[in-house]
Parts: sequence; C-alpha cells; structure tokens
Amino acid sequence: MFREMRKRTKSQAAKAVKAADTPFFQPFAGLKRAVQKQRQEKKKEDARAAAAQAASRSAHTPAHPTPGSSVATGSSGTAPLPRPRALDADADEPPKMVDPDTFAIYMAGVRVLDHRGVERIPTTASRVERATPGSVPVQDLDAEARDRMRSLVIEGIRFEISDDGEHLEGRRLDVDPRALRLLRRGRFAIDGTLDLHGHRADEARTAVEGFIRRRQGEGDRVVALIHGKGNHSPGGRGVLRGEIAAWLSQGAAARHVAAFATAPTDDGGNGTLLVLLAR
Repeated sequence: MFREMRKRTKSQAAKAVKAADTPFFQPFAGLKRAVQKQRQEKKKEDARAAAAQAASRSAHTPAHPTPGSSVATGSSGTAPLPRPRALDADADEPPKMVDPDTFAIYMAGVRVLDHRGVERIPTTASRVERATPGSVPVQDLDAEARDRMRSLVIEGIRFEISDDGEHLEGRRLDVDPRALRLLRRGRFAIDGTLDLHGHRADEARTAVEGFIRRRQGEGDRVVALIHGKGNHSPGGRGVLRGEIAAWLSQGAAARHVAAFATAPTDDGGNGTLLVLLAR
C-alpha cells in the first residue's frame, strides 16, 4: 500500500515538473526572436564592413620596414606591395537602394528645374537692353514740383483740403470759410468752363494751370473744371479727381486759387469742380 502511494506521489511530482517546464501562451515570443535575429545580422554586417575598411587601408598603405629588418625586393629594386587580404564574399554585395517611399519623403517639396529652352543669363551683352538718352525725359518733374512748393511756402500759401469720397473741397487758410460755403452751395455765377474728358494726366495738368492763370488774369471769379464721374474707371471714381486737387493747392495754379469745391447737382455734381479764383 505504501509502495502504491509512493509511486502515485512520484507520478504527480513528475507531472508538476513537466507542467512547470511547459511555456504558457506568449504572443510576443516570435517578435522577440525576430528582433534578436535582426540584431545578430546587424552585428555581422558591421563586422564585415569593419573588415572591408581595414583591408582597404592596408591595401593603400605602403609597407615601412622596421629598423634592422630586411625587405625582399624584385629586379627593379622596389619592394612589392603587400597583397590585400581576401575579403568576405558578403562584402562585395552592392549597396542597398533606398525604398521608393523613403525617397519620396526626402524629396518632398523639391522642385526640379527644367533647363530646356530657358535662358537664365543672356549669353551676349547685346541682348541686355540699356536706357538711351532719348528715352529719359529731359524735364525733371520732381524738381519742378519742389520749386513750386518752395515758392508757395515763401509766399505763405497753404490749403486746407477735405475729401469724403463724394465731395472734394479746399480753401486757402487766409480765405474766409463763408466763401467756401457759398461756393459749395452754388451761389456764384460760373464765368468759364474747362472740359477735361479724354485728356491724359499730364495734358490735363497743363490745361488746368493755363486755364486758371488766364481766367484769373481776365478778372473772372468762378470757373468750372469738368473731370468726369469715373463711371468707366476702376473703383467708379474719376482718374483726374484727386490730381486736380493737388494741382490747385500745390501746383503753379495755387497762387491763383482761393477755394474749390464739388459742384451742386444742378452744376454737374461730383463730376465737376468749382474753383473760386483769387482777387
């Protein structure tokens, strides 16, 4: 009986040991083995690369005899170069190409230049255009404007100008504001009119300055400048509208002008500017 119990106990102990040695389910066991295998292959590749570099250095380094030693020479009297050590067969493998996805990531945003049919720099000096004396205007408009402004400052002529996009008006500081108010309301008779339709800016400026100077010299009091409403212009505003205000307050005509204002509707509205001439 005791023998049977002892056999049964030994059998159970053997089963327990076997069960203990049997591994449980390990989901990452395969991944662990793959990582270990990859590390081993990496070490082998590093070792082969180091051996290849060492062999390359020894192949290109001439042998230097140590003192007291002799080196066998050939018939030419020069020492033969040592033969390079045999490299591992795996060291002759061609370099691995980068996969297309990685290459696309590195090249993202790079623009390829197409040089076909494109001349970036002229090959001869004759293709470079140069300004000729005839293409440069002889008259210095900036210098002329500075001279006019200087003369106006010396004479003490200064204007106060306002423009709300619809109504434009200006007055010399030494002119009674009531005169501007009467001009704005159209209380003065118009002595002369100048139509600027179809004129370029430079042409219009010359015409305005001559017209103002002549009319003021003839004793006229109020004149009208028709610059247009700008219905066909960018932004719906007249091209000459803002220019005329500068000509009347800063140009050669400034000394002949007392005030100016957008005309009432009956006299042309915002397409016409009334000018009160100086006495």
